[in-house]
Parts: sequence; structure tokens; C-alpha cells
Amino acid sequence: MRILNRDSLLTVYNRLTGLVEKLPGGLQKPILRELTPIRELFLEQRPARLLLVGNEAPTPQQVLSMLGAEDHFKTGGSDNGWRSYLAAGRGEIQILDARQNVPEEFIAAGITRHSPDVVIFLGAEESSEADWKKDIARTLSVEAPVIGLAQESAFRLQARLAAEHGLSHRVPRVLTASDPACDEAICAALPLPAQLEFARATNAKRAQAHIAGSLLKSFSAVCGVIGVQPIPLADMPILTTLQTLMVGLIIHTTGRPFSARLVAEFLGALGFNIGAGLVLREGARAIVKVIPIWGNAVSGFIAGAGTYAIGKAAIAYFIEETPINETRKIFRRLLPRLGKQKSPPALPPADPSA
Repeated sequence: MRILNRDSLLTVYNRLTGLVEKLPGGLQKPILRELTPIRELFLEQRPARLLLVGNEAPTPQQVLSMLGAEDHFKTGGSDNGWRSYLAAGRGEIQILDARQNVPEEFIAAGITRHSPDVVIFLGAEESSEADWKKDIARTLSVEAPVIGLAQESAFRLQARLAAEHGLSHRVPRVLTASDPACDEAICAALPLPAQLEFARATNAKRAQAHIAGSLLKSFSAVCGVIGVQPIPLADMPILTTLQTLMVGLIIHTTGRPFSARLVAEFLGALGFNIGAGLVLREGARAIVKVIPIWGNAVSGFIAGAGTYAIGKAAIAYFIEETPINETRKIFRRLLPRLGKQKSPPALPPADPSA
């Protein structure tokens, strides 16, 4: 087992963009635009930076626990006030604690070092007017979305924040600290380069599914364009490689170790292999003989739809933890059929959490 690293991803990304640049000019820009999320999420990946303001309790570790992280974070080093919290094998989150008893010069040094991605405003709905003004001033000192976490009443905290001039438009969500959607709300407010590591570190399933959905959209579009090209058989290795890479990146999104064998076992359990792909691909090409103008468009649709079916099945199995039998049904329902496929193996793939 291994974790995909930046160098290997960069190599694949450069090959992919090189392939796209060989396509007709009118197709390049929309496809390269679809690849932007892959670059930002995976090649520019970095830790999320959270600024804490508001109540002195809870501790940063307890805040991470609110996000569903439980106890798997270990405290790391400090960089100008930014404390690292590490989830082994999954990622890192950096926190700058800017609450009441922290000196202003300490906070200023941290903000100068790194701009916060999100401000976590911790349930100060019952705080004194003096403390409230201090918290608001610290929040307004940075340009970042604000997520409110109330200890008791999200409605009261929402109303109080909404009354602050210059702040209300920066507060996309206010939730209670016990709300299971806290991690997804914070992840959605983060810039793309910080979303993946946050979703992996906190094991935020809905955030992981959203990121994987962006991958699915990009890879389906690229495979669809490649499928349009009138080059019989030559593009099959390209399509298979792209579909395998897509599944590998979806596994990577969950924080699990990646292996080519795991991907192969998963695709085999679905009943989709190179032979099945060939049936779809060349069956579509046969339409060219009947409808010359539209044949390649149909072929492109088949390539894109097949990639989409694989991706949706991978999200269901690896992120949503759907049983393999149900995952296979999802795949079959979405997969275009242009011929009989071999029956999938009776045994499911190896447990992806192993």
C-alpha cells in the first residue's frame, strides 16, 4: 500500500494536459477548465488554517473533536503561533488561537505569517459587550469566511453576528457545536487547495463525496472528448489509465492508502475490465458505419458515461461505504450497454480499510 504523492500526481497531470493540448483547439479550453479542480485540490494541496475567536473554552483539541476528528490528532510544532495538529497518514490542520487571553502581538505575528482560511467564531452569544467587541475586532482584522459554532443557540449567535456591520456577509453558516454538519460546513468555506487535506484529516464523508464529485465531472469530460476522436482501439489504454487514476484519486480522497491492486480488484468486482470497455467502445464505433456524422459523438458519450458509472460506483463503495453488491447495482444502472459483458467475480474486493 502507498499514498499518492505530489510528484507522481504532477507527472500524471502533465501527461494529461499534454494529451489535451493535442486535441483540436476548440476542445482544449473547456477540457483544461475541467482539469483545474484536479490541479488545485491535489497538486496545490496544503493544510487548512483555522483562526479561533470567541469563548476561551473549548481547547483546540476539543474543537477538532467537534468536527468528528475524535482523538486521532497529535499536536505538532508551532510556526509564529500556528499550531499543527496531525492525523497520521491523513493530513494536517493548523490552528491560530486568537481568543480573549492571547496577546495582540502574538495574533498579529501569526496573521502576518499566514492568512487564515476560515474564522471559527466559538459561541460567544452570552459574552459581555466588551468581550464581544474584542472578538468582532479580531474577526474583522482578517478577510476570511466566518463559521459560527454556538454552544447552545445557533439562532442567537446568528442574529448577533448578522447585526455586525461589515461581518454579516462573511458568515455562511452558524451551527451548534454538536451539529454533525460542522466539518462539512467548514470544508465548504475553505479554498480548494485546503479542502482535500481537511476532508481527509477529519474524515468528513460529505466533504469527501463533494471533492470526489468534482473529480468525476472532470474525468468524465476528458474521457468523453477522447472517445470522440476517430482512432479505433488506440485510445483504449488512455481511457483505461484515466479511469484507473480516477478511482485511485477517489481512494486517496478518503485518506486510505492507495494501491493499483486495490483499484484492479474493485473494477474486477464491478465486472468492468478492458474487455468490457472494448465492447462499449467498439460497439459505439460500429454506429459510425450507420450514422457517419453522429457516430463519433455517440462514441464520446459512451466513453464519458462509462467513466461516470465507474466514478459513481467508487464514491459509493469507498466513501459512502455501500456494500459491494449494492455498488455493483449502481454501476450496472449507470453503465451504457452495447453488448453482453462477462459476469463479475463472486468474491468482493479486499476491504479498502485494511
